[in-house]
Amino acid sequence: MFANRATQIESHENLARLQMKKLNLIRRQVIKLRQRNGWTQEEFAVQLQLAGWHNATRSTVSKIEGGSLGVAEYDLLFIAAALRVHFVHLFPPIDWQRPMDENVHKHIPHELHGFAPES
Repeated sequence: MFANRATQIESHENLARLQMKKLNLIRRQVIKLRQRNGWTQEEFAVQLQLAGWHNATRSTVSKIEGGSLGVAEYDLLFIAAALRVHFVHLFPPIDWQRPMDENVHKHIPHELHGFAPES
Protein backbone atom coordinates (compact mmCIF):
# COMPACT_ATOMS: atom_id res chain seq x y z
CA MET A 1 0.00 0.00 0.00
CA PHE A 2 2.76 2.46 0.95
CA ALA A 3 4.84 1.62 -2.13
CA ASN A 4 1.83 2.33 -4.35
CA ARG A 5 1.25 5.67 -2.58
CA ALA A 6 4.93 6.59 -2.98
CA THR A 7 4.69 5.81 -6.70
CA GLN A 8 1.58 8.01 -6.97
CA ILE A 9 3.33 10.87 -5.19
CA GLU A 10 6.40 10.53 -7.42
CA SER A 11 4.21 10.51 -10.55
CA HIS A 12 2.37 13.59 -9.32
CA GLU A 13 5.67 15.39 -8.64
CA ASN A 14 6.98 14.50 -12.12
CA LEU A 15 3.77 15.79 -13.71
CA ALA A 16 4.00 18.99 -11.66
CA ARG A 17 7.56 19.58 -12.95
CA LEU A 18 6.41 19.01 -16.53
CA GLN A 19 3.44 21.33 -16.06
CA MET A 20 5.78 24.10 -14.93
CA LYS A 21 7.65 23.73 -18.21
CA LYS A 22 4.33 23.87 -20.02
CA LEU A 23 3.56 27.19 -18.34
CA ASN A 24 6.71 28.84 -19.63
CA LEU A 25 6.50 29.12 -23.41
CA ILE A 26 8.91 32.04 -23.57
CA ARG A 27 12.11 30.28 -22.53
CA ARG A 28 13.59 29.73 -26.01
CA GLN A 29 12.84 33.26 -27.15
CA VAL A 30 14.32 34.73 -23.96
CA ILE A 31 17.53 32.80 -24.56
CA LYS A 32 17.73 34.02 -28.18
CA LEU A 33 17.02 37.63 -27.25
CA ARG A 34 19.47 37.62 -24.31
CA GLN A 35 22.19 36.16 -26.52
CA ARG A 36 21.38 38.65 -29.27
CA ASN A 37 22.16 41.39 -26.74
CA GLY A 38 25.41 39.63 -25.86
CA TRP A 39 24.46 39.32 -22.19
CA THR A 40 25.33 36.61 -19.70
CA GLN A 41 22.55 35.42 -17.42
CA GLU A 42 24.03 37.63 -14.69
CA GLU A 43 23.99 40.69 -16.95
CA PHE A 44 20.40 39.96 -17.96
CA ALA A 45 19.43 39.69 -14.28
CA VAL A 46 20.83 43.20 -13.77
CA GLN A 47 18.75 44.43 -16.72
CA LEU A 48 15.66 42.81 -15.17
CA GLN A 49 16.39 44.62 -11.90
CA LEU A 50 16.71 47.95 -13.73
CA ALA A 51 13.40 47.24 -15.48
CA GLY A 52 11.66 46.74 -12.13
CA TRP A 53 12.03 43.05 -11.25
CA HIS A 54 14.11 44.06 -8.24
CA ASN A 55 14.83 40.59 -6.82
CA ALA A 56 15.83 38.99 -10.16
CA THR A 57 19.05 37.00 -9.98
CA ARG A 58 21.08 34.81 -12.30
CA SER A 59 19.13 31.91 -10.82
CA THR A 60 15.85 33.59 -11.84
CA VAL A 61 17.12 33.90 -15.40
CA SER A 62 18.30 30.30 -15.39
CA LYS A 63 14.87 29.11 -14.23
CA ILE A 64 13.07 31.19 -16.85
CA GLU A 65 15.36 29.89 -19.60
CA GLY A 66 15.15 26.32 -18.28
CA GLY A 67 11.36 26.48 -18.21
CA SER A 68 11.09 25.62 -14.53
CA LEU A 69 9.77 29.04 -13.48
CA GLY A 70 6.22 29.94 -14.39
CA VAL A 71 6.08 33.52 -15.63
CA ALA A 72 3.18 35.77 -14.64
CA GLU A 73 1.74 38.32 -17.06
CA TYR A 74 3.33 41.27 -15.26
CA ASP A 75 6.71 39.49 -15.34
CA LEU A 76 6.44 39.48 -19.13
CA LEU A 77 6.49 43.26 -19.03
CA PHE A 78 9.70 43.32 -16.96
CA ILE A 79 11.32 40.77 -19.26
CA ALA A 80 10.26 42.61 -22.41
CA ALA A 81 11.46 45.95 -21.02
CA ALA A 82 14.81 44.47 -20.02
CA LEU A 83 15.23 42.93 -23.49
CA ARG A 84 13.91 46.10 -25.17
CA VAL A 85 11.23 44.29 -27.18
CA HIS A 86 7.43 44.24 -27.25
CA PHE A 87 6.17 41.40 -25.07
CA VAL A 88 4.64 39.57 -28.07
CA HIS A 89 8.20 38.89 -29.25
CA LEU A 90 8.76 36.73 -26.16
CA PHE A 91 6.42 34.04 -27.49
CA PRO A 92 7.33 31.42 -30.08
CA PRO A 93 6.54 32.30 -33.68
CA ILE A 94 3.38 30.81 -35.18
CA ASP A 95 3.45 29.03 -38.53
CA TRP A 96 0.04 30.00 -39.91
CA GLN A 97 0.32 27.34 -42.62
CA ARG A 98 0.16 24.53 -40.02
CA PRO A 99 -2.73 23.47 -37.78
CA MET A 100 -2.79 25.48 -34.56
CA ASP A 101 -2.54 22.41 -32.30
CA GLU A 102 0.74 21.49 -34.04
CA ASN A 103 2.08 25.00 -33.34
CA VAL A 104 1.23 24.69 -29.67
CA HIS A 105 2.32 21.08 -29.17
CA LYS A 106 5.80 21.64 -30.53
CA HIS A 107 6.46 24.02 -27.62
CA ILE A 108 5.31 21.80 -24.74
CA PRO A 109 6.75 18.52 -23.44
CA HIS A 110 5.38 15.46 -25.24
CA GLU A 111 4.25 13.95 -21.93
CA LEU A 112 1.74 16.81 -21.52
CA HIS A 113 0.06 16.54 -24.90
CA GLY A 114 -3.61 15.96 -24.25
CA PHE A 115 -3.61 17.43 -20.73
CA ALA A 116 -6.04 20.30 -20.33
CA PRO A 117 -5.25 23.16 -17.97
CA GLU A 118 -7.10 23.21 -14.68
CA SER A 119 -10.12 25.49 -14.70
